[in-house]
Amino acid sequence: MIYDFSDLYKGQNEIILEDFIDKYTACIHYTAGQKPPLTPEYYKNILEILAASFHEDKLLCSFEELAHYKLSCGIPYVILINEIYGLQTILIAKMSQHTTHGKVVELLALIKKISNRVAHIYLDNYIDKLISLNNIRISSIADLFEKNIISHYESHLIWLSELAASIQKAQTEDFVQLDHTLCDFGLWLHGKGKKIIQNNSKYKSLENLHMNLHLFAQKIHDYIDEKEYHILINYLEKCELISLGIGTELALIDNILMNKRITKDALTGALNRQALKNIFESQYELSLATSTPFILAMCDLDYFKVINDTYGHIAGDKVLELFVQVVKKNIRNSDIIIRYGGEEFIIMLPTIHKEKGIAILETIRKEFQEMPLTIANATIHATVSIGMMEITPEFLYKKSFQEEYLAMVDKALYSAKENGRNQVVSVWP
Repeated sequence: MIYDFSDLYKGQNEIILEDFIDKYTACIHYTAGQKPPLTPEYYKNILEILAASFHEDKLLCSFEELAHYKLSCGIPYVILINEIYGLQTILIAKMSQHTTHGKVVELLALIKKISNRVAHIYLDNYIDKLISLNNIRISSIADLFEKNIISHYESHLIWLSELAASIQKAQTEDFVQLDHTLCDFGLWLHGKGKKIIQNNSKYKSLENLHMNLHLFAQKIHDYIDEKEYHILINYLEKCELISLGIGTELALIDNILMNKRITKDALTGALNRQALKNIFESQYELSLATSTPFILAMCDLDYFKVINDTYGHIAGDKVLELFVQVVKKNIRNSDIIIRYGGEEFIIMLPTIHKEKGIAILETIRKEFQEMPLTIANATIHATVSIGMMEITPEFLYKKSFQEEYLAMVDKALYSAKENGRNQVVSVWP
C-alpha cells in the first residue's frame, strides 16, 4: 500500500526528530548505560521516508532494521514499543493541526503494522533464547547430585520449550497438552505429589501456578492463527515467569525434605559440614534452573575462645546452641544452616536477593547480640560477624565454584572482623 503524508511534515523533520529524541529515548541512557549512537540516525531515515510518498514495505523494513539494532544493544522490547508509540503521539499531534480524520486513521493502522512486525522480531529472538535457557535449566536439574521432586520440573521445562517452538512455527497441530491435569507434571501433582507435599498452602500455591500456566498456554493457542505477535510475546513471557515460579516452589520443598533427612550436628542441630559440597552444588544448580539468586553467608562468633577460656567449654557449647536457635527462628524451613567448624557456620538462603538477605542476616546478628546467656550466675553477651554475598548463577556448575565463593565470603567475614566485629559485610562476586 502507498502512503503520502508529505504535505503534513514538510520541513519539520528536524523539529520532530529533536522533540522525539528528547521525550521518548531518554530512558535508554538509564537502561543500557549509554545512548546507542545510531538510534537518532535510524529515526532520521524513518522521518525522511514519511516526508515523501512511500510504499509501506519501505517503512516496515526500516523498523525491522531498527528492531535488530536494538536487540544487538540489548534494548528490551517494551522500550522500543514505547518509542514507536511516542513517535506516533508526536506525529498525530502534528497531524491534528491540519489534516483529515482519514489520514490519522491511516497512520494509526500503519503504526499497528509496524508494532506487530517489531513484536514478531522480538518474539523470534525471545523464543530462541528461551529454548536455549531451558536446555541449560534442564542440564542443571540433570546434574543435581540428588534429585527429589525438582526432577518433575524438568517435564514442564520441556513442555515450555515445545510451546515456544509451536509459536515460532505458527502451528496448532501437535500442540502441548493444554489440560493442566493431564500433562506429565499435572499427573504427578494430582497423584503422588499430593501425598509428598505435606504443606497444604504450598500445594495450593503450586496447583494455582500450574493451572494459570496452562490458561495462558490456551490463550496462546487461540491467538497463534491471528498472528498478533505483541499478544503472543506477552503471554509467553507470563508462561516463563509462572514456570520459574513452579520451579522455585519445588526447589524450596526439596530443601525442606533435605533438611529433615541430612545428618545433623549432635550439639547444635545444624547440618554437618560433610553435606556442604552436595548442598552447595544443589543450591547452585537449582538457582540456575529457576533463574533466581541465593545468598551464601559465613558466620563466626566473636571472641569465642575468650568465652571458652573465661566461662568454660560447657558455656561455649550453650552459646553455639543459642546461635543456631536464633538463626532457625529467623530463616525458613527451606533455608540451610551448616556447622562449618568450631564456632563457624554457613548459611544458605535460596531464592532471595541481596537486600532481603542482608535484612535477614542483620536480624540474626541483632537478636543474637540482644539475647544474653546466663550460666552459673554469669551473664554472657556474645556477638557474631558475618560475611555474605548474592550468587546469581550464569554458568553450569564447576567443581571449583564452592571454593571460589567460600573464599569470597570468607574475605567479607575477615573484613567484618577487621572493622570492629558484630556486623554484616557483603561482597559482590
